[in-house]
Amino acid sequence: MTKKVPQRQKRPSGPTGRLTRRTVLLSAGATSVAAVTSFKKAHGLEAASPPRQYKFRNDGDQMDLIRYPGLHEGKGAIDIKFFFRDDGSPKPALLLLYTIPPGASEGVHTHKPGDAKLGSFDEFYYILSGSGEMQIDGAKVPVKAGDHVFTPNGIAHGIENTSSESDLRVYLVAMMRD
Repeated sequence: MTKKVPQRQKRPSGPTGRLTRRTVLLSAGATSVAAVTSFKKAHGLEAASPPRQYKFRNDGDQMDLIRYPGLHEGKGAIDIKFFFRDDGSPKPALLLLYTIPPGASEGVHTHKPGDAKLGSFDEFYYILSGSGEMQIDGAKVPVKAGDHVFTPNGIAHGIENTSSESDLRVYLVAMMRD
């Protein structure tokens, strides 16, 4: 008698039939809590609340803004929105929105493994609107709406709004690294 081998069940899929990023992110769980705690500690924010079961949430970009003066010893104050920050949702990455007024900046800083103050992060910047300048590993790089900039762990970086007319809005994804 031959043994029947059960067929592999299909994984959840999105509209394209592929495994969705949301499904992957929702399964990340425990490491995400460490990432949030580390980022909050590195940026002087309160500790994360205990995780809860995550369901669904729509988090508007103008809700729960934090005014952060002198971020990484930068100029002026930046409004920061931390998306999905205190609801216990999985966070293998931190999602943020910077609103940088004219003349203000996120100071030049470097994330490194084992750094208790700044944490260990790869960061992905997407310029939503406005224009400015990033300093990356000693080079000055002009940025404008539509630009994508990757700053890997261990590379000095910062961003400044060089415009005198409008805010620089930047969507930032910070991925914790060991």
